[in-house]
Amino acid sequence: MDIWNKLCFYLSEKIQTDIPESEFELIVEKGLEILGWSEFSGDFEIRPNYQLGSTKKSLRPDFVIKSNKTGEKLFVVEIKRPKVPLSNQNQTQLSTYMRQFKLEFGILIGPQIQIFYDGELNKVENAALIENIEFKRENEKGKQFTELFSKDNFDKHTLSDFAQKSFKKINEKQTEKEIKNKVLSDDFKEIVSEIMLEKLSVEYDINIVTRVLNDINLDISEKYEVQKNIERTEKKSYSKTSKDKFEIVLNPADERLFKERLLETKSATIKYFYENGKIVNKHWDASRFTRESSLMGNITSKSGIRKQERIEQGVVKVEITITG
Repeated sequence: MDIWNKLCFYLSEKIQTDIPESEFELIVEKGLEILGWSEFSGDFEIRPNYQLGSTKKSLRPDFVIKSNKTGEKLFVVEIKRPKVPLSNQNQTQLSTYMRQFKLEFGILIGPQIQIFYDGELNKVENAALIENIEFKRENEKGKQFTELFSKDNFDKHTLSDFAQKSFKKINEKQTEKEIKNKVLSDDFKEIVSEIMLEKLSVEYDINIVTRVLNDINLDISEKYEVQKNIERTEKKSYSKTSKDKFEIVLNPADERLFKERLLETKSATIKYFYENGKIVNKHWDASRFTRESSLMGNITSKSGIRKQERIEQGVVKVEITITG
């Protein structure tokens, strides 16, 4: 886990979200070195220019990781500014590199890390996203990423097993979604009503059962939909203001619910809003937060939120959102 935590520090915690891509490239290079890959040793190339046949077109991926013994390309890494959300266009660009070099795996690095696969299991047009990893310490997905893509552990068979398990999960989630949609459909409600009529008619007169069922409203809904509706209705910001017009916004807005969620996930994101318009995201590791802890006491004691610090730094508002 130490290697992953170190990656979180350099690729997320230490940098400003508006860092230029050229500067972020140097940090990602350091991240590759943390994973054991070295440009000096011939383990990767930075923005190599690959000519496409006899045409004038060429490809320039950000990083191509390869074997320094055989020269075989292993996987490709494309980076984007941490402030810009990763998009379908980024995925298509990475997919182009992967297919041109006949690579099964590619990585996108920006606000988070995404792993893409384009082997025989993939049946879609572009490379398939098989894992999305947030930059937060003690993240088990992050630990697995370092084990799969570190130089010392890199193994194609292990990566293939990982891809198979990932596709199995993806397919299971898709199946779960299909089942849920069917269960929540009006057609399924009719099926349930017919089953109820059939079962009850064994013991009671079918005409009486029919009249009773006609007086009953059968409602099938998601288990947590009621709670979601309550949260939407109560979307009033919890705020704490003073003469310096400083505001604290919790998401979820209810302080009691926020504390319960924080105790569960032990993780949150604090978004700092500055007078000059700058916005900075920071991770809150709440692993030491307990049921006896004071929520607002913890928040107001944090760096940049303490009164003197926020006044000096020009922090006018923070939004705190549960993650994990």
